[in-house]
Amino acid sequence: MVEKPEAEKKRLFCPYCDKEIADLAYPYCQACEVTVFYCPQCREPVPRENRLCPHCGAEIRAKDSP
Repeated sequence: MVEKPEAEKKRLFCPYCDKEIADLAYPYCQACEVTVFYCPQCREPVPRENRLCPHCGAEIRAKDSP
């Protein structure tokens, strides 16, 4: 019998220092002390001020949010 590989665990890395983000629910890089924002659709890092993802075009935050 051939074993199926385990589902690959989602892993995120800091776009500034390339260290792995420990807690996916709270993407804070402990190495460089930066809160990292990721696109909810493609999971690529995006600048905090963006409303649309530059990678996939998904809406990051509502147009009426500050």
